[in-house]
Amino acid sequence: MTPQHWLHPVRTSAVLLITLALTFVLATTAAATAQESDTSSDAASASAGAPKGPPPTPVRVAKARSEELAPRKKVFGEIRAARKTTVAADGAGLVREFRAHDGQRVAAGDILAQLDDTRINLELAVHAATVEAARATIAERDATVAREERDLELLRRAAAAGGTNPRELADAESALAVARAQATQARAAATVIEQQGAILKDRLDDLVIRAPFAGVVTMRHSEEGAWVSEGGAVVDLLATDELEAWFEVPQELYAAAVALAAEGAKRLTREVPIDIDAATGAAVSAYGLRVVPEVDPRSRTFRAVLRVVNKKDLLAPGIALTAFVPAGATAPRVVIPKDAILRGDAAPFVYVVRGGIAAPVNVRIAFPLGDEVALEPGSIAAGDEVVTEGNERLMGPTPVVPIAGEANTAASAAAATPAVAGKAATE
Repeated sequence: MTPQHWLHPVRTSAVLLITLALTFVLATTAAATAQESDTSSDAASASAGAPKGPPPTPVRVAKARSEELAPRKKVFGEIRAARKTTVAADGAGLVREFRAHDGQRVAAGDILAQLDDTRINLELAVHAATVEAARATIAERDATVAREERDLELLRRAAAAGGTNPRELADAESALAVARAQATQARAAATVIEQQGAILKDRLDDLVIRAPFAGVVTMRHSEEGAWVSEGGAVVDLLATDELEAWFEVPQELYAAAVALAAEGAKRLTREVPIDIDAATGAAVSAYGLRVVPEVDPRSRTFRAVLRVVNKKDLLAPGIALTAFVPAGATAPRVVIPKDAILRGDAAPFVYVVRGGIAAPVNVRIAFPLGDEVALEPGSIAAGDEVVTEGNERLMGPTPVVPIAGEANTAASAAAATPAVAGKAATE
């Protein structure tokens, strides 16, 4: 065999191997291309079906403003009743009926308890008969006077005609004087008897124990069937419609308090410029400031008293109060609505809207101002927009859409249709 014929099979095998290798490479490339195409298609499909981010949250905002305000000092006090008394019995007797109960509201003049009046009624019946007897005695004495007057007149005529002696005339005049004195005595006795009747009626009224003023019964001191002595305690009565706020105020505020009281005395119904918060959260409106001119040498405080309006009976004696009293010169303060304040674990904070994003900012409250609060200098400046409604739904920095107008209606509409709300806000 020649060398050429011996190498031919080798060349054939090499060609075959090269062909197989090219086929494998082409197949692998095609599979990778197909897989990459499928991956791109799946990614595109996933991208098309992926949920979009939430729309901006509709909120209501208000602008922080700067105001010249005097610093305010916190003082503490409590609600007290302007009138509180223990109702006592004017007379002694057995309790026949007890109408008042603990916690019951009564009006002035309402019957609280009724003592037994059987004996007094019997005495009044006897007195009525005595009065009749006294009136009969008066009539008898008047008749005697009239008879003596007639007898005297006849004797005087007879004496003028010379038919009688002077002694008979003198005796007749004496008899008339005695009759008139007895008539006067009878009338005086009748007056005494009538006054005794008035005393009996007054004693009868004393057996009916009435409320001296409108209030609430806080305690009963007796029960039906019990004996109540004259002057004995019956019930404790508290006037809830006439309340007072008593505060312990530092002595350095005495001059300011006296001046404020003098100003308020000019118009007794004018509310004082003092913000008062009750421990129950109820609103407290006060007027008629009075200052007790005595400083406690131990606490170095004096007492200030205000009359309190008990709206809807939400206040009661004993409730703790906190007040913020103006003290010192005025200075600029940033003021925001109370509704913007949220309570955090560390400190209160508000959401401030900047660039369409509401972010929480910690604040320090200096003192309240009605429906607003004054802040200590910090990270909020006048003109900043703070969220006043919808802030409880925010969690960290959140895109928002400020809503103007009626907050509830606008916020609800915006939440349902964000695009329309955004357009309304823009317009």
